[in-house]
This record gives sequence, C-alpha cells and structure tokens, in this order.
Amino acid sequence: DAVQLEDETLNACPHLKMEAVPLQLEHRQDVIDIIVSSFYNKADLEQWLKPGVLRTDYSDILNDIWSVLVDCELSFVIYDRNTERIIGTALNFDARCEPEVDIKSKLLIIFEFLEFCEGPIRDNYLPKGLNQI
Repeated sequence: DAVQLEDETLNACPHLKMEAVPLQLEHRQDVIDIIVSSFYNKADLEQWLKPGVLRTDYSDILNDIWSVLVDCELSFVIYDRNTERIIGTALNFDARCEPEVDIKSKLLIIFEFLEFCEGPIRDNYLPKGLNQI
C-alpha cells in the first residue's frame, strides 16, 4: 500500500516534469514572487493583520537573508522542466542557526507568535547542536 500511495503521489501531476535544484543566487526573484504571493494571499495568520501587512514586508525579509539561505545549502526550488519555470520552493535553516532578521512591520507579530510556539519545543525536546535539526 505504501508503494501504491507513493506512485499515486508521484503521478498526481503527470503533465509536470519536476526537478528539485539547490537554491542559487539567481533564483532570488522567482522565489520571492512565489513566497510573497503565497503568504500574502493565503497565509492564515497574516490575513488577520491586513491591511497592515504589505507585500514588500515579505520581500524585504527575503532580500535581507537571501545570501544566508543560499549559503546554508538546505533550501531548494522545484522546476517544471517542461516550461523551465520555477514552480515551488522550500526555504530551510538549521533550527539552531537561524539568521537574525530585523523586522520592521506587522509581520513581527507573526514571528513572535511562531517563536512562542516553536521555541519551547525546539529548546526542550529536539536534539541540541548544529546539523541535528
């Protein structure tokens, strides 16, 4: 059954020829467009802060941490090789080595809330040290 489920998942979009590629400097604008569109239009918590959250709030943060995201080598983009377009992305950090970000918008409320929820779990239950989580 697990194999069948995996096959079904892989065949969910047979028209796409997807490839994961490590995040690179030149992916910046495509990734920012995807993240801004996704979070600004669809994120649940952020919807409660509108109209105080701007599209530029997201892009400013991503621009500030972009080189760190690339240097960490933990993030990637998904290409549809039929169109050579980036259609998705995953931005990742080591949980013990997240970059400092100076947030000057209402998004600070979201980041503080997430830290309130995630911090105790990360600090008390997850493995200590770099390259563990």
